[in-house]
Amino acid sequence: MTSTISITIFLFSAVIAEIVGTIAGFGSATILVPIAGSLFDIKRAIGLVALFHFFGQLVDGFLWRKFIMWRIGILFSVAGVILAFVGASLIVYLPGRSIEIALGVFLVTYAVYSLAGRKFVIPTTNAAIVVAGGITGFVAGLIGIPGALRTAFLSSLNLKREYFLGTSFAVAFLVDIVRVGVYFNSGTLELNPYWWMAIFVVAFFGSLIGKKLITKIESAQFYLVVYCALLLFGIKLLFW
Repeated sequence: MTSTISITIFLFSAVIAEIVGTIAGFGSATILVPIAGSLFDIKRAIGLVALFHFFGQLVDGFLWRKFIMWRIGILFSVAGVILAFVGASLIVYLPGRSIEIALGVFLVTYAVYSLAGRKFVIPTTNAAIVVAGGITGFVAGLIGIPGALRTAFLSSLNLKREYFLGTSFAVAFLVDIVRVGVYFNSGTLELNPYWWMAIFVVAFFGSLIGKKLITKIESAQFYLVVYCALLLFGIKLLFW
């Protein structure tokens, strides 16, 4: 039996995680996984966080639906989903820690380069988007952390703030459909209407608060927030 205190801590943490994830475009699951893992058994924690992330992207995608660039989102997602399965199948053969370190070095380098005023831009051609999505999906399959790399690649497409967020949320949602479906079929995620409703409510309010806060950030400063978030996450991968 899950205690009321554990449920309260999880739901409160989920609101904070969703606010951060909405502002930066990634990070909600990264924040919530260790918290959920300390409150529940790991199987249940993974399922609950996946469901929370799915609902969060659903709400964010709806709130930013007018700014979704579907061509980019679909091309990025299709390659990402396919190679995520490939990456997942190689988990037993490749050292996950080495992949985390490589990703950390990339994120820190990219963030520092961007914060220094330089601009790394990926062309918005179909081939470039497919390759970026494929790399993101492959790494996600290996270490289960797609958000930061997805954000780095999408921010390199030189999109306006609204289109960057809308497209990022759409990509995450399309990938989450597959992930949640797999978890549900495998039993990692259980059908509990009360839990599902509570998680949806906190994801909904977290997304609303996050969007409200974004409007208070000047467009010119928005990507600085994103780059700082990528830098912190890269450092976390390297040293924790």
